[in-house]
Amino acid sequence: MEIFFWSTLAFFSASVPWSLIIGFLVSKKDIRKVGDSNPGSTNVLKAGGWKVGLIAILVDIGKAFFPVYFSLIYGINSWGLVIVSTSAISGSLFSPFLKFNGGKSLAVTLGIWLAISYGIIGPIICLMMAFSHLIQRVHVWTIIFGFSGILLWILIFSLNIQLITLWSINIVMVMLLKHRAELRQKVIFRDWISSGGRA
Repeated sequence: MEIFFWSTLAFFSASVPWSLIIGFLVSKKDIRKVGDSNPGSTNVLKAGGWKVGLIAILVDIGKAFFPVYFSLIYGINSWGLVIVSTSAISGSLFSPFLKFNGGKSLAVTLGIWLAISYGIIGPIICLMMAFSHLIQRVHVWTIIFGFSGILLWILIFSLNIQLITLWSINIVMVMLLKHRAELRQKVIFRDWISSGGRA
C-alpha cells in the first residue's frame, strides 16, 4: 500500500509541466514553440532568460527529487524504490496534463538520482557531462556521458541489482522514447582534438 501511495505521488508530481507553466507566466509564450519544441526548462531558458530558466530547472528537478527522497525517508527501498522512481520517469514522459506526451525527462532523471544518492551524484554527473562537452559537440552523447556518471556512482558507491535495474530502465525509457533519432548521430570531436592539438 505504501509503494502504491508513493508511486502514485511520484507519477503525478513528475507529470506536472512546471516549465510550460513558468514559461507562459513569465514570457507569455508556449515554450513548445521555442527551440526543440520540448516542454522543458531548456526552452524556458531560451524564452525567458537564465534567471527564469534556472527556476524552471530547479522546479523540474524538485518534482522528482522530493517524492523519491521522502519515499526513502519513510522506508521505501530495494525494488519498491525502483517502482517509485520508474513511476516518476513515466509521469514525466507520459504526462496526463500534456495528452500523455511529456518532456525529455532529463531534469526528472537528475532529481531521482540526486535523491537516491543524497546529492553525491550531482558533481559526478556534472563532471562527466562537462568532459563530454569539452571533447565533442553532439548533445545526445553528452547525455549518455551523464548516464555513464550515474552508472559510475552505482558501481563505486552503491552496487546492487536494484539500482542497476533502475539505471537500465531509466536510460532505455529516456533514450529510446525521446532521443532515438539523435542516437544515429556520430560523435563530432572538437577542433582541438580532431586537429591533433595543432593550431
